[in-house]
Amino acid sequence: MSSPRDLALLTQGTGFESAPHAVADNAIALRCDRCGELALELGLARCPECNETLDVVYDMEQAQAALEAVSFGDPRRPPGLWRHAELLPGTRTEPPVGSESGWTPLRPAKRLGRELGLERLYLKDDTVSRPTLSYKDRVVSLALQRAVDSGIQRVACVSTGNVGNAVASHAARRGLEAWVVYPREVERAKIGLSRRYGANVLVVDGTYDEANRACGEYAANSGTPFANITYRAFYAEGAKTLAWEIVEQLGGTPPDHIVLPVAGATLFTRVDKGLRELARLGIVEHDEVRLHAAQAAGCAPIVSAVRAGRDAIEPVRPQTLAWSLAIGAPGDGNRALRIIDRRRASAAAASEAEILEWTELLGRLEGIWSEPAGGVVVAAARQLAQEGVIGREDTVVLALTGHGSKTAPGPADEDDEPEVVACEPDAIGAAIERRAHVR
Repeated sequence: MSSPRDLALLTQGTGFESAPHAVADNAIALRCDRCGELALELGLARCPECNETLDVVYDMEQAQAALEAVSFGDPRRPPGLWRHAELLPGTRTEPPVGSESGWTPLRPAKRLGRELGLERLYLKDDTVSRPTLSYKDRVVSLALQRAVDSGIQRVACVSTGNVGNAVASHAARRGLEAWVVYPREVERAKIGLSRRYGANVLVVDGTYDEANRACGEYAANSGTPFANITYRAFYAEGAKTLAWEIVEQLGGTPPDHIVLPVAGATLFTRVDKGLRELARLGIVEHDEVRLHAAQAAGCAPIVSAVRAGRDAIEPVRPQTLAWSLAIGAPGDGNRALRIIDRRRASAAAASEAEILEWTELLGRLEGIWSEPAGGVVVAAARQLAQEGVIGREDTVVLALTGHGSKTAPGPADEDDEPEVVACEPDAIGAAIERRAHVR
């Protein structure tokens, strides 16, 4: 029989008492994690001094007062992404974008734990995140909320798959025009899903990193906002909600270890930020969680740097079936290295054979169909356990960030073939303008 604790871990929120979504605006500035540069202009995409990504800074006294009025974890708060709005960028709409996203289950994984030699293993299961079955619903919700608050009617993104699906779905619900740019190597099902949500899809003849550079230049020149470029500071804030949920679902006590899949390292770096914010507010007694990075061996710039003892990543060209992790020049890669060092953590890579093996075992042992990134995380956890980095009795959480259904082959309808354009800013812009006029 399930214990009350186990049932709480699996709760999706349908039985929670209804309460209004909190609406707060405690965001006061952006700060660079690397050089400490503080910017009062909330519209910047990257640090003007060192070009690193930026963090949203909050009025912590105001947030503390709000949390004292309605405590962290109060069951009267609605479950979901905006459960603790005091520590998210403000919104002027009700309900906010992504009000049904987040608050995914933390599943005890006893059978998988026995296979890995871990007695207290949990799976943070964002394969069931609403509406598009990946953790990207969290980050895209924050970016599109910024767009809605700014009166923007057209929004774009560059994606390895899941971001595009999330932008397309959330934009459709808010009546925004959406443009999704994919690299050539991406699962057909993800391309098809974005189109079925009504988004305009462009496939560029290049890798994600090449597409990201081209889209960044196009965004800067054209003024077309990209969810994960123009609004990156806000986009990234959505990722830390995963950390808050883990802590709350574990009864207010942080786990010993969290193993996270790493592509651009947004999730990794913002889970760290979320944990530090909880400690600063006194919501948790300590912030000693060891955050470990998991990558595919065919695209492992962070793992390679950690294992070699380097303090900076060396970009690579991705060669892996785990396309959602195929970012060879992660934007937050060097920041992730600093976090791993500060938290006395580690990193591990999974071979292509291990990815397939552990993705399959995840389904057979725990009934979860994850995209290959899930196999990467499980394989990395196994390696870290074998190396003694993770102890048998430690509390361990593995983050599963996307559902496997979106990696299945897509339809073969020739009419559904996306347009492929050159991976250049001018070519991307010309395709968008040409198709915008057709619409």
